[in-house]
Amino acid sequence: MIVVGTTPGREQWLKQCLASIEHPVLVLSDFTFELGKIKWIFDNTTIERFMFLQDSVVIKNQNLFDLLFQDKGSIALTNDPSVYGMYLGIYEREHLAKIDIPIPKSKKEAIEFEMSWTATYCQAAKNVRIALPDLADRNAVKKEIVFGRENLVLENDFLIKYKGNWGQLVV
Repeated sequence: MIVVGTTPGREQWLKQCLASIEHPVLVLSDFTFELGKIKWIFDNTTIERFMFLQDSVVIKNQNLFDLLFQDKGSIALTNDPSVYGMYLGIYEREHLAKIDIPIPKSKKEAIEFEMSWTATYCQAAKNVRIALPDLADRNAVKKEIVFGRENLVLENDFLIKYKGNWGQLVV
């Protein structure tokens, strides 16, 4: 299952993302930040394994889904700034069941959990693989205005991630 997280007011982002995916998608809007959406899936579905994408992702090569879903286990798309950076990747219910899924109350908390909670998930899942280690801020070659927002553009042969927040110091 492919899950795309979005928020009200981001319809242009969602439309662009969905137009790039040639597979069935579950769209979750609101439920706070990414972890709220992951918690909603855990609490309200029986989905055993799912890929979480943000609405600011554009898929360039559909083979990404075949490559990742034919593989087993939990798979992070990137390890920047840590494993499961931007919360992108494949999660498994059996490992989510072992840990708490907190609900961030602010963007600051969401960024903090991007480091701490994903590390906890990786400990529970054990052998998490990194699918696209090149998808990292250090490899971005441009910034681009998309839908009125300046974005750091992360891109490889499989996808484009328009990143609206990068390089924050969480204090």
